Amino acid sequence: MEIRASNHRSKRDLTTHRIGFFGERGVGKTTVSVLVADRLSDRGRVVVSGEASNVVDDRPTGRRPARAGLETEWAIRDADVGVEPFERSSDEVDTAFVVATPETLGSVSAYERVADRTDTDLFLIVTRFTEADREAIREFDGPELAEYFYEDEGIDAALAAGEAPSLEEWTVEAILVESLQPERFEFDTALDALETGTRSIVNVEVGEEVAVAGIVRTFRSRGFLADFFDCNCRCHDGHVIARSPSGDHRHR
Repeated sequence: MEIRASNHRSKRDLTTHRIGFFGERGVGKTTVSVLVADRLSDRGRVVVSGEASNVVDDRPTGRRPARAGLETEWAIRDADVGVEPFERSSDEVDTAFVVATPETLGSVSAYERVADRTDTDLFLIVTRFTEADREAIREFDGPELAEYFYEDEGIDAALAAGEAPSLEEWTVEAILVESLQPERFEFDTALDALETGTRSIVNVEVGEEVAVAGIVRTFRSRGFLADFFDCNCRCHDGHVIARSPSGDHRHR
């Protein structure tokens, strides 16, 4: 299955955000691709390429398309194993994630060199994480950590059955946040940045989920698209991403 955009575009600018997952054999790259693609299928149009497409196929959105979110289409590339596919396709993704286990962190530097050379946004995802690895991951000198996943036998069982795994009390949405806008803004600064055009997409950390509705409502009342993204952080409850309804919104 090739990465492609839907032919059904709204009257607004409905952009496609392309995410690529890369890594060595056996690190859980396809698992992460499946988890993210399955979550995105609830948010809108998602197109999947690579091995993950055997588990998560193209699906229509399950959410109202009109002002119910960011009106963004997503293309997920579950790349072939190794750094060479990253070198070949770095210009075909908007955001790249290198997947590694605590034992294979040494392989990440090769991907980071490619990202530096090609000016590609690259983040790290760690699988098979244990609490004993926390300090080593914190001190790791490499791409910024986007997310980590604990060992979970249920994930392997679901994939073996050809089904998308279900994670209890854990979300993959931090990966989406990092891919859209890793820079955090205070609410007033974010709103001003959109209204003055100095940013076309902003990321507001939300301390308590009860504040989400008001923040999203304000952005939408000013003519911007906005949606809430959950995360696993202990210091806040999630993020509101808001963007201008027109123009290229990738990180600017």
